[in-house]
Amino acid sequence: MGGTSLKELYVVLFEGKVRERESKREVKGRLMDRFDIDTAGVERLFSGQRMVVFRSEDRAKTDDFAKRFADTGALCRIEVDYKEEPETPRCSDCGRAKDSADARCSWCDSRETPRDNQTMDTQWESEDNTSSSDTSTLLPLWQAYAGPRGEWYAEKFKLFSRKGRTTFVPSWNWGAFLFGIVWLIYRKMYGLALLFFGISAAGIVIPGGSLAVSFFFGAFANFLYFLHVKKKVESIIEASAQINPERAMKSRGGVNPIPMVLALFLIMMGVMALFGSYFFDMKDIAPHLQ
Repeated sequence: MGGTSLKELYVVLFEGKVRERESKREVKGRLMDRFDIDTAGVERLFSGQRMVVFRSEDRAKTDDFAKRFADTGALCRIEVDYKEEPETPRCSDCGRAKDSADARCSWCDSRETPRDNQTMDTQWESEDNTSSSDTSTLLPLWQAYAGPRGEWYAEKFKLFSRKGRTTFVPSWNWGAFLFGIVWLIYRKMYGLALLFFGISAAGIVIPGGSLAVSFFFGAFANFLYFLHVKKKVESIIEASAQINPERAMKSRGGVNPIPMVLALFLIMMGVMALFGSYFFDMKDIAPHLQ
């Protein structure tokens, strides 16, 4: 038997639109994380043209892909398309597909499981397969931006960016707990440093307030730093056509050494003052000991 038949094909369409109150920059970042696509690829998605990002004959898989695509904040929709394909010869005994009308049925002869006849967009299927990874593709850039102790911070960043979603996970930072505003300036978070100064000043008035602020900051510092780094790297990626990304990472990222030098200087002055006061106290006491 010859001829052709129409087969249903489900497609996921995207036109570069995002949900209300969502930032396109953040949605782009989530798409890059979840589907492992580069900057050029995500910019192509947001070109304003209607793009087919997924196609399959399986409605359940199409629904699953559309849901995860929409979870990033992108607006997509599913449409049904049809494709013409030749009618497949089938075995008269078991109804399974055969290579040709005259061929023997491999299912009846060998009981091998036939191949699934599903067709799918190859590019997006491969991206879908890697989307369950816990490691963001931007992790190396975040680590490079952090500069000193980048590997240590990268391990924390992994916890906060699992499966393309920003999630708070408890962690601890001794530097932030002990040095507070000095650590913030050292890590170039100047706006938060000003805010922390105001909160710390208010905490002095309340008994135990300063200690509570320090504990809170020690617990949330890594997450706050992750949000800072993520935002800065995204802005560098967006402006990559106008600036040199590597130069921007070095100039904007890393640390500000001035607070650390100042802190060491103050510690040294404190130690010298302590020994100086002890020396002069002993000098006054010595005559009475004779």
